[in-house]
Amino acid sequence: MKKLVISCLLVVMTLSLTACGSKNNNASNSTKQEAELQDTKGSFGDLKTMPEFKVNDVNDKVVTNDIFKDKKLTMINIWGTFCKPCIDEMPELQDLYNEYGKKDVNIIGVVADGDTNEVKAFEILKKSKVEFTNLIPNEKFQKDFVSKTNAVPVTVFLNSKGEILQTVVGAREKNVYKKLIENNLNTAK
Repeated sequence: MKKLVISCLLVVMTLSLTACGSKNNNASNSTKQEAELQDTKGSFGDLKTMPEFKVNDVNDKVVTNDIFKDKKLTMINIWGTFCKPCIDEMPELQDLYNEYGKKDVNIIGVVADGDTNEVKAFEILKKSKVEFTNLIPNEKFQKDFVSKTNAVPVTVFLNSKGEILQTVVGAREKNVYKKLIENNLNTAK
């Protein structure tokens, strides 16, 4: 019981330090961020694979699980319109999309509060010049996927079969995301 309480406290402390907190752009922070990622492989909440879904993106285009088949690796970033670190990392995510999008990596955003703030989400994406797909969760997708986290931003890496490779809680610097992409590309099937 004592181990469970200590484990829960460590998780809460980690979430409070990384999710919706400010980013520090120094090298020691990058090393610390990389070290914090070691225990997040292979699942997202209780999920091992992405549940079946059919949702609209911010441009009202229907998106399903078939989107994963196009690329070896998909990076899903769950963000909120209320979250400054989420918004701050948008330009870096777009840079990553520009760099990796023509390769074997897809980047997808999921607007955690998009069902109630779709207009605000669209404005944020436009201002940040984001071109990658951003999904607006419907009730089922919210329940089956988005609700598995209690913090944003959260980034989930999946292979082409929709199997979850790694989950990262909190904003990260571009160079950390690049290492995560490269590492996950090497393990993606």
